[in-house]
Amino acid sequence: MQLKDHYKTLGVKPSAPNTEIKKAYRTLAVKYHPDKNPDSALCEVQFKEVNEAYSILSDTQKRARYDEERWLNGMGQKTSYNEGVTPNWLKNVCVELNTSLNQMDTHRLSQSTLQTYMLMILADAHLGILQSENDTETNRHIVSELLKASSKLEHRYLPDVLSSLMVVAGSDSHASQLINQYNAERNKQELRERMFPYIVLGVTLALCAFMYFYAGM
Repeated sequence: MQLKDHYKTLGVKPSAPNTEIKKAYRTLAVKYHPDKNPDSALCEVQFKEVNEAYSILSDTQKRARYDEERWLNGMGQKTSYNEGVTPNWLKNVCVELNTSLNQMDTHRLSQSTLQTYMLMILADAHLGILQSENDTETNRHIVSELLKASSKLEHRYLPDVLSSLMVVAGSDSHASQLINQYNAERNKQELRERMFPYIVLGVTLALCAFMYFYAGM
């Protein structure tokens, strides 16, 4: 199921302030209200869509989660952050990413967009900050959160992310071990998935041969 574009429903831009969203909602709610269109099934559906859009976009937290999901589905640009970049801020961004991913239908997830976002978190400038601060606990937390997020990535998108995570780990053997163990598990999983069709074919042929042999006895 494709993610609905609530901004399009209300006819506003994603950067629209709350006052503009509220004004657009009131105009459309009056236009499509069932009392004004008692015999129009189309207006009834549109009225429900307008109300659903407003219920999301008028709530600050719901709108933030929706914007995250919308971006991850390739439906818009990521709003730039205004906070100063610190290790703790980067850690919080990683936590928020996983929160968003847990609320999403991963079948609709844009793999390349998710990878781009993770690499944006792990940009050279951010890696430099993490290395200069050298906060082992925070860096481990970032590694852990991004490994968790990486479970949503297909195998082919992993190498660049894991390579950057090794930079975050630095001389921390515990963090490096976590990354290496995760990489080994994903490699095994990829091998199993590639071999599965051949295993199924082999079992099928073996069963056919057995049935043929048994029928000829």
